[in-house]
Amino acid sequence: MQTPPSSERFLTSFGLRWDPQAQGFELLEASRLSLPISDLGAMHGAILVERIRSFGKQLVDLQPHITRLRHGMDLLGLDSNLFLRHLETSIAELLAKSRALLSDESDASLCVVVTPGDYFSGKQIHGFVHWLPIPWRKLAHWYQFGTTLVRVQYASGAGECWPSNIKSRSRLNYYLADQDAARRFEGGLGLLCTSRGMVADTSAANLLMVDRQGNVVSPRREDIVQGTSLDRVERMLKSQGFAIQYRDLHFEELQDAAEVLLAGNTGCLWHASRLQKRQIGNPEPGPLCTSLQKQWFGELGFDWKSQAIQKARASAAELS
Repeated sequence: MQTPPSSERFLTSFGLRWDPQAQGFELLEASRLSLPISDLGAMHGAILVERIRSFGKQLVDLQPHITRLRHGMDLLGLDSNLFLRHLETSIAELLAKSRALLSDESDASLCVVVTPGDYFSGKQIHGFVHWLPIPWRKLAHWYQFGTTLVRVQYASGAGECWPSNIKSRSRLNYYLADQDAARRFEGGLGLLCTSRGMVADTSAANLLMVDRQGNVVSPRREDIVQGTSLDRVERMLKSQGFAIQYRDLHFEELQDAAEVLLAGNTGCLWHASRLQKRQIGNPEPGPLCTSLQKQWFGELGFDWKSQAIQKARASAAELS
């Protein structure tokens, strides 16, 4: 029996939808998860999102995502207690129903989406949970050859348009930034700025610079999305005797960096090898990047870097 394509497997996978009347989640096929046109999230872009990827078919670090989601729901004026209490139990049920999907895909990302209700019926929680594929070939390329960062004129908005510790699906600026980057450099990732012209973050990750003296520098916390992966990297750095300096970071500083690290939920941790046409440090992952990756593997008991490279090779072999 022929295995269905990945897109079909995700469209026919299971998801969860929050039922405001029943005050609980119902298990549905992903194709049945939708928002009405009168949903306030659809109308205003008021959508919270958390993406939690699996490792070895298991979800880890769920609590930091729930904590951030709780804060976002509080800021939207939503009573999060019942929703979040049911969420953990329902995710466990969804995992059990998704064994076939995770077996075929090896791993996937779980997205939790919340909006503040409907234009006609008023403020109430609308929410659903669904799976998304992991871009193995892109990750494999990043891990082996690094990412090309492309400076764009789009501002991040975190901390200026909305609190920096809200993870929102209002991501038009990131979408435009990556379109601009891809037009100018094949495979490029847009590096956004603050309204003051300093380095901010990318659509896929927070950024850390390692200077020639070994200092680890991040843009100011109030200027970037508060990433759960960045929090993990900061904790690992502390265990190695490093402290992140949060300050204004000029684009010109990246050109002379020893390493530039990227930390994001799907890719975990990897390096940037170029800033447009200029090489950053060495083309290969630097010593701190490599050390942190190995520490992350050890903490999880799972080598996500080798997994992505093997999955990409298997995919290429199938196409050849």
